[in-house]
Amino acid sequence: MAKVKQVGLLAAGCQPWNKDVCAASGDRFAYCATLAIYIYQFDQQYNEFKLRSIMSEHKRTITAISWCPGNADLFASASADNLLIIWNVAEQRTVARLDNTKGVPTSVSWCWNSADGVAFVSQRGPLYVWVYGDSDPGVTVHKEAHSFLSDICLFRWHPNKKGKLVFGHTDGSLSIFQPGSKSQKHVLRPESLEGTDEEDPVSALEWDLLSTDYLL
Repeated sequence: MAKVKQVGLLAAGCQPWNKDVCAASGDRFAYCATLAIYIYQFDQQYNEFKLRSIMSEHKRTITAISWCPGNADLFASASADNLLIIWNVAEQRTVARLDNTKGVPTSVSWCWNSADGVAFVSQRGPLYVWVYGDSDPGVTVHKEAHSFLSDICLFRWHPNKKGKLVFGHTDGSLSIFQPGSKSQKHVLRPESLEGTDEEDPVSALEWDLLSTDYLL
């Protein structure tokens, strides 16, 4: 009986169902198929990106990924089985797991005020913050970020204005939180959707690095 030998690996494509399924850090980038995360790294000798590792721990569809801004070896991923995982790319292992999150996390992002803190959100909120690196790790709730009128697609912390936060919603609106402001919540709707019944979900969202008041 002939033996079967693996001679190569064809990576799966990036899934189309969720928003935050691609991320980059330094000379690496990652994307999510349904149940696996593919890590590529730039090879200077051949001047191209090469597949370095495949992370596979989630049992249901991966919903979001976020690379740690302070540590290029760490990234977080979430999935439809209410699971959040912190990964170490260099060591190809899981660092921490949070099981049974309240709701399926649709977007994750590393916190601006903690190297070991990851924020995540599902549906209409609230925003949860998981500080996995503490001696007593736990999950806290953002006091104001909850009870939105539309489901959340994704969210972004401002890179320079600490604590400033924006949510993108499935109806095309944006909710902005400004720390220290009396009015914490502002819901904006693009002019192109005013006066129509059309819903155009926010599919991409970034802060302008040159200003604390502009979104792209």
